[in-house]
Amino acid sequence: MSPLRPCKVIISGGGVAGLTLAVALDKIGVDYQLLEAYPDIAPKVGGGICFLPNALTIFDQLGFYEDLTTICPPLSNFGFRDPNGDLLSSSDNNWDPVSLCKERYGYAFQWMERSALLRVMYNHLSDKSKVLTGKRIKSVENSEDGAVVTTTDGSVFFGDMVIGTDGVHSSVRKAIVRQAKERGLGSEYMEEDNVTSDFACIYGVSPKLGGMPENCLEFRFNRGSSTLIGNGPPDRTFWFFYKQLDRTYRGTEIPRFSEADLEKVVREHWDEYITTDIQLSTLYETRTEALYTSMQEFVFSKWDLDRMLILGDAAHQMTSILAQGGAQAVESIACFANSLKKVLSDVSKTGRLSAREIHDMFQQIQDMRLPRVRAMLESSNKRQCMDAMVTSELEDLMLNKFPKLVPGIIVERWDETFEQSVFLDMFPVPETLKASWLYCQSHERKTELMRSSL
Repeated sequence: MSPLRPCKVIISGGGVAGLTLAVALDKIGVDYQLLEAYPDIAPKVGGGICFLPNALTIFDQLGFYEDLTTICPPLSNFGFRDPNGDLLSSSDNNWDPVSLCKERYGYAFQWMERSALLRVMYNHLSDKSKVLTGKRIKSVENSEDGAVVTTTDGSVFFGDMVIGTDGVHSSVRKAIVRQAKERGLGSEYMEEDNVTSDFACIYGVSPKLGGMPENCLEFRFNRGSSTLIGNGPPDRTFWFFYKQLDRTYRGTEIPRFSEADLEKVVREHWDEYITTDIQLSTLYETRTEALYTSMQEFVFSKWDLDRMLILGDAAHQMTSILAQGGAQAVESIACFANSLKKVLSDVSKTGRLSAREIHDMFQQIQDMRLPRVRAMLESSNKRQCMDAMVTSELEDLMLNKFPKLVPGIIVERWDETFEQSVFLDMFPVPETLKASWLYCQSHERKTELMRSSL
């Protein structure tokens, strides 16, 4: 195998997307420097996160999926509940989602603490000196020869490109917008007013509560609100209370909530049963953390400028009801890693990447990813509206028709989600995926296309 062309990637942000990228670059032999603003690479913030097969496949390819399964067993129970907390449908009496999910897609769903995931990913880096904490980006400057990143403590870093995986308040995104304005590049970079919010969410964590199955994922439907709740390791109950806002907010008018706002919303729903045994008041009173925030929805149409590119929540964000926000960030990282490896492996060229090569690669990544993340944003919004029964028609659907359609309607949505998944091209397909319905169907279609072209 020919050696890769020289390249150094500066990564801004050490969250799920940033560490996924760091592990990928580490595995394929590309130099990088990861700059994280927090003083700890795995801070005890952020609560729980659920990952689905499209992200778990990439984690498996990167070599840390098995470590995750030792601390986070796959989910084993699904449930859907009415406004009183009574079961409408569950895996106990209708279907086995774990076996079905593994059979079709190679993996089941997994709850995990965000900090535990970050720690596992960090432990899989071969050279941890490439990860620096307490480094908040102050500025990014570009030239024909490279990019210069300066942090607020005065440190300076040089690289061929800067990848912003630093979330909705991305410093790299701000640098892109500022420089675009200075050059008069037009409104396509000025998209903050296109960010919308229809729902807010309380992201909560409590000690594991009784009255719920082990390793479960349950959805409660209610008019104007909904709940997602699950028991998972290590002895935690993760809960998400979604609240429909009074209207669609845009840009700078999207509300920010205080502790008083959090308390007010909880009191309004204090006596509501999330399950037949658990009320919202129980979750709130036992909480170890709870954050009330508007859920922003957007897919920016321009992710790059010169040697800067944003990925993950910096470029696209959706409601969390389908657990696709983090998964789509991971897919975008895989797409970037695939493109970078291909360019650096081009034996017809030598030396460092030119500004034109980087621009073309960034544009290709956006062209591949934009349709996928836009479709997932739309699906997440539709599902959130369904669970919150925002119309009388949706109320009838969720309470009377939806339970009779399970599991068929769920499998149909899963197929739509996972058939378009992005994997890492440079690593072998995991055996668990090879044995799945998804892989076999894809392989069969490719074989038929090859035969028809002969």
